[in-house]
Amino acid sequence: MLRLTTAFCCFYLSLQAIAGKPNVVFILADDLGIGGLHCYGTDWLETPNIDRLAQEGMKFENGYASHPTCQPSRIAILSGQYAPRTGGYRVKDHHKGQEHLIKYQVPELTGLALEKTTVAECFQSAGYATAMFGKWHAGNYRKELHPRFHGFDEAYECNSHYDALRSDPPVKLPEGMDFSEYYTGEAIKFMTKAKANGQPFFLYMPYYLVHAPFETRQDYIDHFEDKLKDMEFVDRNAERIPTVAAMTRHLDDCVGRLLAVLKESGLEENTLVVFTSDNGSYCQDLVGDYRGTKGDVYDGGLRVPYIFKWPGRFDAGSECAERITHIDLYPTFLEFAGIAEPENHVLDGVNLKPLLSGDIKNLPEREIVCYYPKYAQYNETSKRWSKPWRNVIFSRDWKLREVVEYGTYELYNLKEDPAEENDLSESHPEKMQELIGELRRWEKEVGAPEQKLNPDYVLDK
Repeated sequence: MLRLTTAFCCFYLSLQAIAGKPNVVFILADDLGIGGLHCYGTDWLETPNIDRLAQEGMKFENGYASHPTCQPSRIAILSGQYAPRTGGYRVKDHHKGQEHLIKYQVPELTGLALEKTTVAECFQSAGYATAMFGKWHAGNYRKELHPRFHGFDEAYECNSHYDALRSDPPVKLPEGMDFSEYYTGEAIKFMTKAKANGQPFFLYMPYYLVHAPFETRQDYIDHFEDKLKDMEFVDRNAERIPTVAAMTRHLDDCVGRLLAVLKESGLEENTLVVFTSDNGSYCQDLVGDYRGTKGDVYDGGLRVPYIFKWPGRFDAGSECAERITHIDLYPTFLEFAGIAEPENHVLDGVNLKPLLSGDIKNLPEREIVCYYPKYAQYNETSKRWSKPWRNVIFSRDWKLREVVEYGTYELYNLKEDPAEENDLSESHPEKMQELIGELRRWEKEVGAPEQKLNPDYVLDK
Protein backbone atom coordinates (compact mmCIF):
# COMPACT_ATOMS: atom_id res chain seq x y z
CA MET A 1 0.00 0.00 0.00
CA LEU A 2 2.89 2.29 0.83
CA ARG A 3 4.41 1.67 -2.60
CA LEU A 4 1.13 2.57 -4.32
CA THR A 5 0.81 5.70 -2.26
CA THR A 6 4.39 6.73 -2.99
CA ALA A 7 3.91 6.10 -6.71
CA PHE A 8 0.70 8.11 -6.69
CA CYS A 9 2.41 10.97 -4.87
CA CYS A 10 5.25 10.97 -7.37
CA PHE A 11 2.73 11.05 -10.22
CA TYR A 12 0.79 13.85 -8.52
CA LEU A 13 3.95 15.90 -7.94
CA SER A 14 4.91 15.34 -11.58
CA LEU A 15 1.54 16.73 -12.67
CA GLN A 16 2.02 19.69 -10.38
CA ALA A 17 5.45 20.33 -11.89
CA ILE A 18 4.01 20.69 -15.39
CA ALA A 19 0.83 22.48 -14.31
CA GLY A 20 0.92 26.10 -15.40
CA LYS A 21 3.48 25.49 -18.11
CA PRO A 22 2.67 27.53 -21.22
CA ASN A 23 1.24 25.92 -24.31
CA VAL A 24 2.86 26.53 -27.69
CA VAL A 25 0.96 26.72 -30.98
CA PHE A 26 3.37 26.97 -33.88
CA ILE A 27 1.78 27.69 -37.29
CA LEU A 28 3.90 27.28 -40.41
CA ALA A 29 2.55 28.36 -43.77
CA ASP A 30 3.95 26.96 -47.02
CA ASP A 31 5.39 29.25 -49.72
CA LEU A 32 3.97 32.37 -48.10
CA GLY A 33 6.44 35.22 -48.56
CA ILE A 34 6.93 38.52 -46.78
CA GLY A 35 4.19 40.11 -48.92
CA GLY A 36 1.77 37.25 -48.47
CA LEU A 37 -0.44 38.86 -45.80
CA HIS A 38 -2.61 41.96 -45.63
CA CYS A 39 -0.80 43.07 -42.47
CA TYR A 40 2.52 42.99 -44.34
CA GLY A 41 1.35 45.51 -46.89
CA THR A 42 -0.52 43.62 -49.62
CA ASP A 43 -3.86 45.32 -49.16
CA TRP A 44 -5.80 43.25 -51.73
CA LEU A 45 -5.26 40.08 -49.69
CA GLU A 46 -7.81 39.24 -47.00
CA THR A 47 -6.24 37.86 -43.83
CA PRO A 48 -8.23 39.34 -40.92
CA ASN A 49 -7.39 36.61 -38.40
CA ILE A 50 -3.64 36.71 -38.99
CA ASP A 51 -3.82 40.52 -39.09
CA ARG A 52 -5.45 40.43 -35.66
CA LEU A 53 -2.70 38.10 -34.46
CA ALA A 54 -0.20 40.79 -35.47
CA GLN A 55 -2.28 43.53 -33.85
CA GLU A 56 -2.26 41.60 -30.59
CA GLY A 57 1.39 40.53 -30.75
CA MET A 58 4.79 41.40 -32.19
CA LYS A 59 5.50 41.47 -35.91
CA PHE A 60 9.01 41.17 -37.33
CA GLU A 61 9.97 43.12 -40.45
CA ASN A 62 13.30 41.38 -41.07
CA GLY A 63 12.40 37.73 -40.64
CA TYR A 64 14.21 35.19 -42.79
CA ALA A 65 13.74 31.57 -43.75
CA SER A 66 16.81 29.40 -43.36
CA HIS A 67 16.49 28.37 -47.03
CA PRO A 68 14.42 29.46 -50.04
CA THR A 69 12.70 26.05 -50.31
CA CYS A 70 10.73 23.81 -48.00
CA GLN A 71 12.53 20.69 -46.79
CA PRO A 72 15.80 22.35 -45.68
CA SER A 73 13.86 25.07 -43.87
CA ARG A 74 11.67 22.55 -42.06
CA ILE A 75 14.66 20.48 -40.99
CA ALA A 76 16.34 23.63 -39.68
CA ILE A 77 13.24 24.57 -37.68
CA LEU A 78 12.80 21.14 -36.13
CA SER A 79 16.49 20.60 -35.37
CA GLY A 80 17.50 24.17 -34.54
CA GLN A 81 20.63 23.54 -36.61
CA TYR A 82 22.28 24.72 -39.76
CA ALA A 83 22.12 22.36 -42.75
CA PRO A 84 25.71 21.00 -42.58
CA ARG A 85 24.91 19.52 -39.15
CA THR A 86 21.82 17.68 -40.48
CA GLY A 87 22.35 17.04 -44.20
CA GLY A 88 19.06 18.84 -44.88
CA TYR A 89 20.40 20.85 -47.78
CA ARG A 90 17.63 20.92 -50.37
CA VAL A 91 14.30 19.41 -51.39
CA LYS A 92 15.65 16.74 -53.73
CA ASP A 93 18.59 15.84 -55.95
CA HIS A 94 17.60 17.45 -59.24
CA HIS A 95 21.16 17.03 -60.48
CA LYS A 96 21.23 13.22 -60.34
CA GLY A 97 22.53 11.80 -63.59
CA GLN A 98 24.27 15.07 -64.43
CA GLU A 99 27.03 14.98 -61.83
CA HIS A 100 29.66 15.13 -64.60
CA LEU A 101 28.45 18.65 -65.39
CA ILE A 102 29.16 19.92 -61.87
CA LYS A 103 32.58 21.27 -60.92
CA TYR A 104 32.32 20.35 -57.25
CA GLN A 105 31.26 17.27 -55.31
CA VAL A 106 27.74 17.93 -54.07
CA PRO A 107 27.12 17.31 -50.34
CA GLU A 108 24.80 14.37 -49.73
CA LEU A 109 21.15 15.09 -48.95
CA THR A 110 19.62 13.28 -45.98
CA GLY A 111 16.36 13.57 -44.10
CA LEU A 112 16.12 14.58 -40.45
CA ALA A 113 17.93 11.67 -38.80
CA LEU A 114 16.38 9.92 -35.80
CA GLU A 115 19.56 10.64 -33.85
CA LYS A 116 18.73 14.34 -33.90
CA THR A 117 16.79 15.74 -30.95
CA THR A 118 13.86 17.67 -32.33
CA VAL A 119 12.13 20.50 -30.53
CA ALA A 120 9.08 18.21 -30.20
CA GLU A 121 11.15 15.59 -28.39
CA CYS A 122 12.22 18.22 -25.87
CA PHE A 123 8.60 19.12 -25.16
CA GLN A 124 7.56 15.46 -25.04
CA SER A 125 10.32 14.65 -22.53
CA ALA A 126 9.16 17.57 -20.39
CA GLY A 127 5.67 16.09 -20.05
CA TYR A 128 3.93 17.98 -22.83
CA ALA A 129 1.35 16.51 -25.14
CA THR A 130 2.70 16.94 -28.67
CA ALA A 131 1.02 16.84 -32.06
CA MET A 132 1.66 17.66 -35.69
CA PHE A 133 -0.97 17.90 -38.43
CA GLY A 134 0.01 18.89 -41.95
CA LYS A 135 3.03 18.94 -44.25
CA TRP A 136 6.06 17.30 -42.64
CA HIS A 137 8.59 17.20 -45.51
CA ALA A 138 11.59 16.74 -43.23
CA GLY A 139 12.24 13.06 -43.86
CA ASN A 140 13.41 13.10 -47.47
CA TYR A 141 10.28 11.07 -48.28
CA ARG A 142 11.37 8.18 -46.02
CA LYS A 143 8.58 6.58 -43.98
CA GLU A 144 10.96 5.61 -41.18
CA LEU A 145 11.53 9.34 -40.57
CA HIS A 146 7.83 10.11 -40.14
CA PRO A 147 7.03 12.69 -37.42
CA ARG A 148 5.65 9.94 -35.19
CA PHE A 149 9.29 8.93 -34.66
CA HIS A 150 10.44 12.48 -33.95
CA GLY A 151 8.64 13.34 -30.73
CA PHE A 152 5.00 13.76 -31.73
CA ASP A 153 2.35 11.82 -29.80
CA GLU A 154 -0.08 12.44 -32.64
CA ALA A 155 1.30 12.87 -36.14
CA TYR A 156 -0.54 13.11 -39.45
CA GLU A 157 1.19 14.29 -42.59
CA CYS A 158 -0.07 15.10 -46.06
CA ASN A 159 1.41 16.31 -49.32
CA SER A 160 -1.71 17.63 -50.99
CA HIS A 161 -4.84 19.68 -50.50
CA TYR A 162 -7.47 17.09 -51.37
CA ASP A 163 -5.68 13.88 -52.40
CA ALA A 164 -6.31 11.50 -49.47
CA LEU A 165 -3.89 8.98 -50.98
CA ARG A 166 -1.06 11.33 -50.05
CA SER A 167 -1.78 11.13 -46.33
CA ASP A 168 0.13 9.12 -43.71
CA PRO A 169 -1.66 7.66 -41.79
CA PRO A 170 -4.48 7.37 -44.34
CA VAL A 171 -7.39 9.76 -43.86
CA LYS A 172 -10.86 9.67 -45.37
CA LEU A 173 -11.66 13.29 -46.09
CA PRO A 174 -15.33 14.29 -45.83
CA GLU A 175 -16.70 15.36 -49.20
CA GLY A 176 -15.70 18.89 -50.11
CA MET A 177 -13.22 19.23 -47.23
CA ASP A 178 -9.49 19.66 -47.71
CA PHE A 179 -6.67 18.66 -45.39
CA SER A 180 -6.26 22.17 -43.99
CA GLU A 181 -9.82 22.16 -42.70
CA TYR A 182 -9.67 18.55 -41.57
CA TYR A 183 -6.39 18.89 -39.67
CA THR A 184 -7.54 22.13 -38.07
CA GLY A 185 -10.44 20.17 -36.62
CA GLU A 186 -8.07 17.46 -35.39
CA ALA A 187 -5.85 20.09 -33.81
CA ILE A 188 -8.85 21.51 -31.95
CA LYS A 189 -9.65 18.03 -30.63
CA PHE A 190 -6.03 17.65 -29.53
CA MET A 191 -5.98 20.95 -27.63
CA THR A 192 -9.35 20.22 -26.02
CA LYS A 193 -8.16 16.81 -24.88
CA ALA A 194 -4.91 18.18 -23.46
CA LYS A 195 -6.79 20.81 -21.50
CA ALA A 196 -9.18 18.18 -20.12
CA ASN A 197 -6.16 16.14 -18.99
CA GLY A 198 -4.51 19.15 -17.38
CA GLN A 199 -1.54 18.74 -19.69
CA PRO A 200 0.34 21.52 -21.48
CA PHE A 201 0.76 21.01 -25.20
CA PHE A 202 3.05 21.73 -28.11
CA LEU A 203 1.06 21.92 -31.34
CA TYR A 204 2.83 22.15 -34.70
CA MET A 205 0.56 23.14 -37.60
CA PRO A 206 2.52 23.08 -40.88
CA TYR A 207 -0.25 23.91 -43.33
CA TYR A 208 0.15 22.87 -46.98
CA LEU A 209 -1.35 26.23 -47.97
CA VAL A 210 -0.42 28.16 -50.08
CA HIS A 211 1.67 25.60 -51.95
CA ALA A 212 0.66 24.40 -55.42
CA PRO A 213 -1.49 22.87 -56.84
CA PHE A 214 -3.60 25.98 -57.13
CA GLU A 215 -6.95 24.85 -55.78
CA THR A 216 -9.27 25.73 -52.92
CA ARG A 217 -12.87 26.74 -52.29
CA GLN A 218 -14.52 27.82 -55.52
CA ASP A 219 -16.52 30.59 -53.88
CA TYR A 220 -13.29 32.17 -52.66
CA ILE A 221 -11.72 31.87 -56.11
CA ASP A 222 -14.79 33.49 -57.67
CA HIS A 223 -14.63 36.30 -55.13
CA PHE A 224 -11.02 37.17 -55.91
CA GLU A 225 -11.37 36.79 -59.66
CA ASP A 226 -14.01 39.49 -59.47
CA LYS A 227 -12.12 41.62 -56.96
CA LEU A 228 -8.83 41.55 -58.87
CA LYS A 229 -10.11 41.59 -62.45
CA ASP A 230 -8.95 45.14 -63.12
CA MET A 231 -5.60 44.90 -61.35
CA GLU A 232 -2.26 44.50 -63.10
CA PHE A 233 0.41 42.16 -61.76
CA VAL A 234 4.08 41.66 -62.58
CA ASP A 235 4.20 37.90 -62.06
CA ARG A 236 4.53 35.95 -65.30
CA ASN A 237 1.78 33.61 -64.10
CA ALA A 238 -0.60 36.37 -63.06
CA GLU A 239 -3.65 34.26 -63.96
CA ARG A 240 -3.10 32.17 -60.84
CA ILE A 241 -3.06 35.12 -58.44
CA PRO A 242 -6.82 35.12 -57.64
CA THR A 243 -6.53 31.46 -56.65
CA VAL A 244 -3.46 32.19 -54.52
CA ALA A 245 -5.41 34.97 -52.81
CA ALA A 246 -8.28 32.53 -52.23
CA MET A 247 -5.89 29.94 -50.77
CA THR A 248 -4.45 32.61 -48.48
CA ARG A 249 -7.91 33.53 -47.23
CA HIS A 250 -8.62 29.85 -46.63
CA LEU A 251 -5.41 29.58 -44.61
CA ASP A 252 -6.52 32.59 -42.60
CA ASP A 253 -9.87 30.88 -41.88
CA CYS A 254 -8.04 27.88 -40.42
CA VAL A 255 -5.77 30.04 -38.29
CA GLY A 256 -8.85 31.91 -37.09
CA ARG A 257 -10.45 28.67 -35.92
CA LEU A 258 -7.37 27.81 -33.85
CA LEU A 259 -7.24 31.27 -32.29
CA ALA A 260 -10.97 31.23 -31.52
CA VAL A 261 -10.69 27.92 -29.65
CA LEU A 262 -7.79 29.23 -27.57
CA LYS A 263 -9.86 32.23 -26.58
CA GLU A 264 -13.12 30.41 -25.97
CA SER A 265 -11.50 27.63 -23.92
CA GLY A 266 -9.59 29.99 -21.66
CA LEU A 267 -6.20 28.84 -22.99
CA GLU A 268 -5.26 32.08 -24.72
CA GLU A 269 -3.62 33.78 -21.73
CA ASN A 270 -1.21 30.89 -21.25
CA THR A 271 -0.38 30.12 -24.86
CA LEU A 272 2.45 31.31 -27.05
CA VAL A 273 1.30 31.50 -30.68
CA VAL A 274 3.86 31.85 -33.46
CA PHE A 275 3.16 32.24 -37.17
CA THR A 276 5.74 32.11 -39.97
CA SER A 277 6.41 30.46 -43.33
CA ASP A 278 8.99 28.03 -44.70
CA ASN A 279 10.29 30.24 -47.54
CA GLY A 280 9.47 33.15 -49.80
CA SER A 281 6.63 33.23 -52.29
CA TYR A 282 6.71 31.78 -55.80
CA CYS A 283 4.79 34.89 -56.91
CA GLN A 284 6.70 38.11 -57.64
CA ASP A 285 3.72 40.16 -56.46
CA LEU A 286 3.90 38.60 -53.00
CA VAL A 287 7.53 39.20 -52.01
CA GLY A 288 7.15 42.83 -51.04
CA ASP A 289 9.60 45.03 -52.91
CA TYR A 290 12.38 42.47 -52.73
CA ARG A 291 14.34 40.76 -55.47
CA GLY A 292 13.69 37.14 -56.43
CA THR A 293 11.14 34.53 -55.46
CA LYS A 294 11.03 31.02 -53.97
CA GLY A 295 14.23 29.16 -54.80
CA ASP A 296 16.35 32.33 -54.97
CA VAL A 297 18.77 33.38 -52.25
CA TYR A 298 17.96 37.00 -52.97
CA ASP A 299 15.70 38.37 -50.26
CA GLY A 300 12.47 37.70 -52.13
CA GLY A 301 13.12 33.98 -51.73
CA LEU A 302 14.15 34.22 -48.09
CA ARG A 303 12.09 36.90 -46.34
CA VAL A 304 8.98 35.62 -44.53
CA PRO A 305 6.51 36.96 -41.97
CA TYR A 306 7.07 36.27 -38.26
CA ILE A 307 4.35 37.03 -35.72
CA PHE A 308 4.57 36.20 -32.00
CA LYS A 309 1.63 36.55 -29.64
CA TRP A 310 1.30 35.94 -25.91
CA PRO A 311 -1.20 38.19 -24.12
CA GLY A 312 0.41 40.20 -21.36
CA ARG A 313 3.90 39.07 -22.27
CA PHE A 314 4.50 40.92 -25.55
CA ASP A 315 3.47 44.46 -26.41
CA ALA A 316 0.36 44.35 -28.57
CA GLY A 317 0.80 45.85 -32.02
CA SER A 318 4.56 46.08 -31.67
CA GLU A 319 7.06 45.69 -34.49
CA CYS A 320 10.69 44.65 -34.47
CA ALA A 321 13.39 45.30 -37.07
CA GLU A 322 15.90 42.74 -35.81
CA ARG A 323 16.97 40.06 -38.27
CA ILE A 324 15.80 36.62 -37.12
CA THR A 325 15.71 33.23 -38.78
CA HIS A 326 14.21 29.76 -38.45
CA ILE A 327 16.88 28.27 -36.20
CA ASP A 328 16.01 30.86 -33.54
CA LEU A 329 12.62 29.28 -32.89
CA TYR A 330 13.83 26.10 -31.15
CA PRO A 331 15.77 27.80 -28.31
CA THR A 332 13.06 30.44 -27.99
CA PHE A 333 10.29 27.86 -27.51
CA LEU A 334 12.33 26.00 -24.90
CA GLU A 335 13.16 29.17 -22.98
CA PHE A 336 9.53 30.29 -22.74
CA ALA A 337 8.50 26.80 -21.59
CA GLY A 338 11.31 26.57 -19.02
CA ILE A 339 12.75 23.46 -20.72
CA ALA A 340 16.49 22.85 -20.71
CA GLU A 341 18.29 22.68 -24.02
CA PRO A 342 19.12 19.10 -25.04
CA GLU A 343 22.51 17.60 -24.25
CA ASN A 344 24.81 16.62 -27.10
CA HIS A 345 22.73 18.58 -29.59
CA VAL A 346 24.10 21.95 -30.66
CA LEU A 347 21.58 24.75 -31.21
CA ASP A 348 22.76 27.29 -33.76
CA GLY A 349 20.05 29.90 -33.23
CA VAL A 350 19.61 32.52 -30.52
CA ASN A 351 16.95 32.72 -27.83
CA LEU A 352 14.55 35.53 -28.73
CA LYS A 353 12.80 35.71 -25.35
CA PRO A 354 14.66 38.84 -24.10
CA LEU A 355 13.80 40.60 -27.36
CA LEU A 356 10.15 39.54 -27.34
CA SER A 357 9.73 40.37 -23.65
CA GLY A 358 11.19 43.85 -24.09
CA ASP A 359 14.25 43.22 -21.92
CA ILE A 360 16.55 44.13 -24.82
CA LYS A 361 16.05 46.17 -27.97
CA ASN A 362 18.72 44.53 -30.11
CA LEU A 363 20.16 41.07 -30.46
CA PRO A 364 23.91 40.53 -30.08
CA GLU A 365 25.74 40.94 -33.37
CA ARG A 366 26.02 37.71 -35.31
CA GLU A 367 26.31 36.29 -38.80
CA ILE A 368 23.44 34.32 -40.35
CA VAL A 369 24.16 31.89 -43.17
CA CYS A 370 22.12 30.17 -45.86
CA TYR A 371 24.19 27.22 -47.11
CA TYR A 372 22.48 25.91 -50.21
CA PRO A 373 24.28 23.25 -52.29
CA LYS A 374 21.50 22.72 -54.83
CA TYR A 375 21.82 22.25 -58.57
CA ALA A 376 18.92 22.40 -61.03
CA GLN A 377 18.01 23.51 -64.55
CA TYR A 378 21.18 22.90 -66.56
CA ASN A 379 21.14 24.79 -69.88
CA GLU A 380 22.69 22.83 -72.76
CA THR A 381 23.16 25.97 -74.86
CA SER A 382 24.96 28.12 -72.30
CA LYS A 383 26.56 25.12 -70.56
CA ARG A 384 25.58 26.64 -67.23
CA TRP A 385 23.27 25.84 -64.35
CA SER A 386 20.37 28.22 -63.80
CA LYS A 387 20.25 27.10 -60.16
CA PRO A 388 23.82 26.36 -59.04
CA TRP A 389 25.21 25.98 -55.53
CA ARG A 390 24.72 29.29 -53.73
CA ASN A 391 25.65 30.45 -50.24
CA VAL A 392 24.71 33.64 -48.42
CA ILE A 393 26.07 35.29 -45.31
CA PHE A 394 24.40 38.22 -43.54
CA SER A 395 26.52 40.44 -41.30
CA ARG A 396 25.02 43.64 -39.87
CA ASP A 397 23.81 45.66 -42.88
CA TRP A 398 25.76 43.56 -45.35
CA LYS A 399 24.89 40.51 -47.41
CA LEU A 400 27.31 38.44 -49.46
CA ARG A 401 26.00 36.08 -52.14
CA GLU A 402 28.40 33.38 -53.33
CA VAL A 403 27.92 31.18 -56.41
CA VAL A 404 30.24 28.29 -55.62
CA GLU A 405 30.13 26.64 -59.05
CA TYR A 406 31.37 29.74 -60.86
CA GLY A 407 33.45 31.36 -58.11
CA THR A 408 31.48 34.62 -58.26
CA TYR A 409 30.33 36.96 -55.50
CA GLU A 410 27.81 39.76 -55.06
CA LEU A 411 27.80 42.22 -52.17
CA TYR A 412 24.83 44.30 -51.00
CA ASN A 413 24.20 46.84 -48.28
CA LEU A 414 20.64 45.92 -47.31
CA LYS A 415 20.10 49.07 -45.25
CA GLU A 416 20.78 51.32 -48.23
CA ASP A 417 19.67 48.89 -50.94
CA PRO A 418 17.02 46.44 -49.66
CA ALA A 419 16.04 45.54 -53.25
CA GLU A 420 19.60 44.29 -53.95
CA GLU A 421 19.96 46.38 -57.10
CA ASN A 422 23.54 47.60 -56.61
CA ASP A 423 26.30 45.00 -56.40
CA LEU A 424 29.14 46.54 -54.35
CA SER A 425 31.65 43.70 -54.70
CA GLU A 426 33.95 45.76 -56.95
CA SER A 427 33.67 49.04 -55.06
CA HIS A 428 34.06 47.42 -51.62
CA PRO A 429 36.62 44.62 -52.13
CA GLU A 430 37.80 44.72 -48.51
CA LYS A 431 34.28 44.14 -47.19
CA MET A 432 33.76 41.35 -49.70
CA GLN A 433 36.97 39.59 -48.62
CA GLU A 434 36.03 40.05 -44.98
CA LEU A 435 32.69 38.30 -45.50
CA ILE A 436 34.25 35.55 -47.60
CA GLY A 437 36.57 34.91 -44.68
CA GLU A 438 33.63 34.87 -42.26
CA LEU A 439 31.81 32.39 -44.49
CA ARG A 440 34.84 30.06 -44.63
CA ARG A 441 35.21 30.32 -40.83
CA TRP A 442 31.54 29.47 -40.38
CA GLU A 443 31.88 26.41 -42.64
CA LYS A 444 34.63 25.04 -40.41
CA GLU A 445 32.66 25.81 -37.26
CA VAL A 446 29.57 23.86 -38.35
CA GLY A 447 31.47 21.07 -40.08
CA ALA A 448 30.41 21.88 -43.63
CA PRO A 449 31.88 19.50 -46.23
CA GLU A 450 35.06 20.79 -47.82
CA GLN A 451 34.57 22.11 -51.33
CA LYS A 452 36.22 19.35 -53.35
CA LEU A 453 36.64 19.28 -57.09
CA ASN A 454 34.66 16.62 -58.92
CA PRO A 455 37.12 14.24 -60.64
CA ASP A 456 34.44 13.32 -63.20
CA TYR A 457 33.79 16.92 -64.30
CA VAL A 458 33.85 17.17 -68.10
CA LEU A 459 33.17 20.81 -68.98
CA ASP A 460 36.77 21.97 -68.50
CA LYS A 461 38.21 19.15 -70.60
